[in-house]
Amino acid sequence: MSLQTAWLRSFLAVADRGGFGAATVVLHLSQSRVSAHIAALEHALGVTLFDRKARPICTTEAGELFRGHAMTALLELQSGIEAARGMRDNFVAHVTIGSYPSVSSTYLPSVLRELTSMYPGLTVELLEGTASALEEMVVSGTADLAFRPLLPKMRETTLCHRTIWREDIVVVMRDNDPLAEQASVGVDDILGRALIGNPAGSVEDGGGFDLRNTLGEAAERADVAYLTDQPTTLVALVRSAFGIGIINRLALRTTSTEGLAVRTIDAPSAHRVVALFWTRRRADTAVVKAFLDAQQRSPVPPGVEPTPN
Repeated sequence: MSLQTAWLRSFLAVADRGGFGAATVVLHLSQSRVSAHIAALEHALGVTLFDRKARPICTTEAGELFRGHAMTALLELQSGIEAARGMRDNFVAHVTIGSYPSVSSTYLPSVLRELTSMYPGLTVELLEGTASALEEMVVSGTADLAFRPLLPKMRETTLCHRTIWREDIVVVMRDNDPLAEQASVGVDDILGRALIGNPAGSVEDGGGFDLRNTLGEAAERADVAYLTDQPTTLVALVRSAFGIGIINRLALRTTSTEGLAVRTIDAPSAHRVVALFWTRRRADTAVVKAFLDAQQRSPVPPGVEPTPN
């Protein structure tokens, strides 16, 4: 019998998250692809793994029995991967980095210039995702290291990390907006407006986290009109008068804000801290040490405040 590891990962993601849609966020796959993986696995095994009539979806008796074996198989595979990687830990030949758009476009290139100047033959793979997805990349070993904000809080508390900078969460609006006349904007000003935030996704998956975290307890009264993963989309919606945007300052450097006004927010939580994460088991490998060294020698982007490591 031939089973693909992708089928097992999809099966475990659906079982853990209680639904096909929720599993797509972790796997970075379409729902149709996840469904196809489960169907192929059920066909190969000759059993039904999920009760699709239940809400949320739950495993059948056969599915629950198989679940433990699938997890063990993937853990053993990961152990084998780590053992094989250990044979090359004294070499820096390839690095896989997890990131998100604003870091990828404004900061990561300078780190990679430092790194490749030391190791000219190095190959680099870049993976992008949400905060929860980036955490999963590091934990699973898919990425050697990943850039991610400290918040929302990590589910895995044993990861190593280095804080890099602190940046403001700001509000962006059309320059003829009445709020643009103010030097800064208060929470009460924001609550009366349609809001556009990032990233996309449910509250459980961190959707609109910076917006909600900035507003604190008042977030329950906010009119969140749109959530998007792309700063360019957020700015376009603001420009077209669909609302005002709340986003980290660095993300605005990735798109034009001509004709728009950017203001700070008078709230103690209107900031984010960006860090670099890696696992303890990979901390002493040459590739992690080399990347950390290159990152430490790279200047942070303009407009952010460096933090102590």
